[in-house]
Amino acid sequence: MMHPRPTRWWALPLAPADARLEIAPGLVAWRWGEGPRVLLVHGFEGGRQQFSALVAALTASGFQAIALDMPAHGDSTGRETNVAEFATATAIRALGPLHAIVAHSMGAATAYAAIAAEGGVGRLVAFAAPSGFRRVLKGYARGFGLSRRGAAAFIASVEARVGRPADDFELRNVARDLALPVLLIHDSNDPVVPVVESARAARLLPQATLRVTRELGHNRPLADPENVAAVMAFLGRPD
Repeated sequence: MMHPRPTRWWALPLAPADARLEIAPGLVAWRWGEGPRVLLVHGFEGGRQQFSALVAALTASGFQAIALDMPAHGDSTGRETNVAEFATATAIRALGPLHAIVAHSMGAATAYAAIAAEGGVGRLVAFAAPSGFRRVLKGYARGFGLSRRGAAAFIASVEARVGRPADDFELRNVARDLALPVLLIHDSNDPVVPVVESARAARLLPQATLRVTRELGHNRPLADPENVAAVMAFLGRPD
């Protein structure tokens, strides 16, 4: 689960970027437009092309869209990555202050931890975000057919590889430091991250609004026109 596989389903038409940015050694981002910055953060085995519809809407509304290639994805370097690297790569300090972050799946879950640690973000849109990684790892263990003891050993091995306990990325442990408006968008038929994860987040985050879609699955919500309109309404006008 640390070695992203090459994927092609997200290769949507994306306007040529205005600039390629080297955020840190080996960490690449792409910029479109001018104005207040909105950072776009994909998930594991995702890519910047997933945000094609949002890039077009953001730049048309006077925002600057910046999409990260997370470690071991796109033009960024590496062959493997993990949740700790994702959280570090969410480059708030290098790019901030940010009007907002719009993030998907693992990118959204690690954005919780990054914002709690650094601040500097006005709003957050979290698509299909896990509210914690221990349950995600338990789900992998069930998929592998592991016993309870085997699952515990699997989780411990992942924590040792990452260098941090899974509980560091539990939303309940950082929610008190997320004093910003949050829009949660999740499909009721998401086969990858169950919608209950965003329902939990909505209970933990006092300024959260939950939008539940139907029949879009895990990835298509990012390109859905009604979701794009909801995101733009949530972001408001550029300052």
